[in-house]
Amino acid sequence: MRESEERYQHLVHMLPDGLIVVLEGDIVFANHAMLTMLGISNLDDIIGDPINKFIHSEYLERFPAMINYLIIEANPSTFTYYELLRLDQQTIEVEMRAVAVKFDGKNAVQLIIHDITKQKRMEASLHEKDYLYKSLMENVVAGVFVGQSNKIVYANPYLAEMYGYTLEEMYELTSSDLVSMDEINHHRNEIMHGSAIGLNQFPLKCTGRKKDGSIIYLEGNTSIIMFNGQLSLLGTIQDVTFKREKENLLRDNANLYQKIIKFVPEPIVISDQGIVLYANKLALHALGIEPGKEVIGRSVFEFIHPSHHASSLEQMDLIMSSDEPTSFVERVLVRPDGQLLDVEISSIRINNYLGKDVMLSVIRDLTDRKRSEEVLIRSEKLSAIGQLAAGVAHEIRNPLTALKGFTQLLSSKYPENPHYFSIMANEIDRITLIVNEFMTLAKPHFANYRSEPLEPILRSVLSLLETQAILINVELKVCFDHTRPSIFCNVDQLKQVFLNIIKNALEAMPQGGEVVVTVASLEDGFVHIRIIDGGPGIPEELISKIGEPFLTTKEKGTGLGIMISNRIIEAHKGTLQISSVMNEGTVVEIMLPVEDQLTIGLG
Repeated sequence: MRESEERYQHLVHMLPDGLIVVLEGDIVFANHAMLTMLGISNLDDIIGDPINKFIHSEYLERFPAMINYLIIEANPSTFTYYELLRLDQQTIEVEMRAVAVKFDGKNAVQLIIHDITKQKRMEASLHEKDYLYKSLMENVVAGVFVGQSNKIVYANPYLAEMYGYTLEEMYELTSSDLVSMDEINHHRNEIMHGSAIGLNQFPLKCTGRKKDGSIIYLEGNTSIIMFNGQLSLLGTIQDVTFKREKENLLRDNANLYQKIIKFVPEPIVISDQGIVLYANKLALHALGIEPGKEVIGRSVFEFIHPSHHASSLEQMDLIMSSDEPTSFVERVLVRPDGQLLDVEISSIRINNYLGKDVMLSVIRDLTDRKRSEEVLIRSEKLSAIGQLAAGVAHEIRNPLTALKGFTQLLSSKYPENPHYFSIMANEIDRITLIVNEFMTLAKPHFANYRSEPLEPILRSVLSLLETQAILINVELKVCFDHTRPSIFCNVDQLKQVFLNIIKNALEAMPQGGEVVVTVASLEDGFVHIRIIDGGPGIPEELISKIGEPFLTTKEKGTGLGIMISNRIIEAHKGTLQISSVMNEGTVVEIMLPVEDQLTIGLG
């Protein structure tokens, strides 16, 4: 019996629920779970205490009747809700079951008690959360729905109002009544694909059909959830019809801007915080962007020379804070091929372009203007030198004649020092040559003009230089096309031009090589003459200055040869251009009008 009692007590103490034995209203036994539940650490502290001490006052009066009911109940597993008091007077909620037992041979009651305080709190919390979620769904300013098997199983009031239905009507509808089947199938495919790669949220963009048949544009998000034991689609959507209409209006306005700008005869770029939004064809051409290559989305600073970045940023801040256009400011653009382009830019702020304030910039290519300025400056220099030559050359010639005569006289008188007199004579000849070149500048430009074939003029110059070319091992090559054009010209002046340029080419190649002269008539009525040498080339910084007086790369040159040649070609209504690549050679290109065109121009 003792062993059985020990086994019983051990088993009872292992129970997770509380167990207490009451004899004649007093507690005679309690297991460990019961002691913990009541906040008591020692069994002796509870033995002999009346059970009513731990019964909540609201349940105390009906406690005996409940015990009797439980004892005589046919189903001993029936639990009754009760509230007990812990030793510290805190209330605990329990479910209680009573069984009649014998204790020390006397009739007693065994109470099995399950603490449901945490469970009740959890249920209350869940109820609060359900209420909170329900309040949130019903008051959120967005449509919320749960779809299941092509049916709407939940819709909040906002969604019903958005579509123009009542909630009751919404639950009678299928998904296809609200959104077209094509869009439903498309979204279903996106969900299946997204789920396969681990996504749990799926953006939704679709058109909805309201109760009155009108169309609304919807945007939102959806996700897969379990609802009533089935996979369902939870979604939140907003009516973006107004936003869509506004975007369309802004897009139409932007397209209108672009159409207007497209036909403006100036390069125009629209940018937002330095990012290109639009550029018309002329701007693409100015920036050196090939057709078909994208420029939208690129930074404008990719095309502005680094030396202008800081000033351009300051200018942008000023532009975006004012409604007035800026004055034209000079800038240097860098094309993708590395070529630099001198331009001037004026900008103004444009409001509400695709919903934002942007900057519109007008670009003007300064290449022609700068070239014209250079031509004007050069012409002014030539004119000044011509005027100077007219006044000075005659004054110098007379003293030079005297100096030359006395030098010859002294040379014959003092034959023992011929070296000195030879140097003096050479220098006097050099001064005479410079004076003669000055006189050439001062000559009238339209003296002795007549129609002459170009080929004999050029061949006579080549024959003069052929001996010099052979001596320095340079081969002279010439190529005429079949047209053999005639030009209205001063033969002597043209010979002087060709002589100057071809001689320069020969002198640039003291180690030998090849000079090529080509002549071709163009469709625009001009004859194109190219003189190409294989010399060391001309430094880039000097190319733009060639033709200025006394600028030369020769040790004993005066720089007047190219200057005079320019003057002569301009008098013949033509152009002379020089291009060069270091260590590769120099190309001189001369364009002269053929006789018919020049006659028309002069007439």
